[in-house]
Amino acid sequence: MIRVGILGTGFGKYHAELYKKIEGFDIVSIFGRNAEKLNQIGRELNINTTANIDEIVNNPDIDLLDICLPTELHSKWAIEGLKNKKHIFCETPVTFSVNEAEEIKQASQKYSKNVFVDLFIKFSTPHNTAIKYSKEGTLGSLINMRAYNSTSPRWGDLGLKNIIMNFHNHLIDFACEITGMPESVTASGMDFDGKSIITSTLKNKDNFAVLESNSCLPESYPFSIGFELVFTKGTIRYDAIYGDYTDEKFIVFENDMPAEILKLDEKDDYEESLRHVLQCIQNDIKSPLLDIDAAINTVRVKDMILTSFNNT
Repeated sequence: MIRVGILGTGFGKYHAELYKKIEGFDIVSIFGRNAEKLNQIGRELNINTTANIDEIVNNPDIDLLDICLPTELHSKWAIEGLKNKKHIFCETPVTFSVNEAEEIKQASQKYSKNVFVDLFIKFSTPHNTAIKYSKEGTLGSLINMRAYNSTSPRWGDLGLKNIIMNFHNHLIDFACEITGMPESVTASGMDFDGKSIITSTLKNKDNFAVLESNSCLPESYPFSIGFELVFTKGTIRYDAIYGDYTDEKFIVFENDMPAEILKLDEKDDYEESLRHVLQCIQNDIKSPLLDIDAAINTVRVKDMILTSFNNT
């Protein structure tokens, strides 16, 4: 049984609900600063709560520290957890800076504990399927890819800074998994008072990726995601909208073959991420998908995007 301590009652509550569903996890306690919210979570989920963060971080009975605190606090508490011999599951973005992310990695190596970053898009069934196609080489070598996400400003402030950190970062992670770290990045975007649009191009010697995030849509517009991967022997296209009207379609176009519409299993991306973490801890292996190195790559590309803005 993997015993879990959770820091944060915002997204942390959702994590707690997922841990309760997965056999193999046991929640020891959840930390928060709001007494009313803690009491509510304790009643609803029948778990222990605390307003003292040290009760969780210093607890030797906890195996996995789940960090759902604001991003600026991730580095401090991830390192404290590692010092106290705990594996770490950290929400994304892992940090705002590469240096802080590297410090987490160094602590992970020093204390021989794994750091998992919730790069959950890799456990989205369509994205995971596309990654498998790419790695298996079924459709040949990748030539280029395009990926997007679009939303109304229902998530609060999604100006350029926030949209890069909270939406575009998922596209960056997906692209890096498919194409590897880019050799160069160019980006352009515009801010519209809490709304924004950004397009970035990640170039390598043999391929490139074009990524777009847009939060300028009207309130009635559904959350939309999609991608197109062009290979030497075929193409994959995926488009989905989620809202009052939900629809998604994953199509494989293989050279000299009829187009194939795949029926994808419906799974919770976040739940699948945690199941993967459980498997990695139980088998004492590093994650090939949620590893701190992948998260660091995402932060590096984010910095390359910001540098491109500053140079234009």
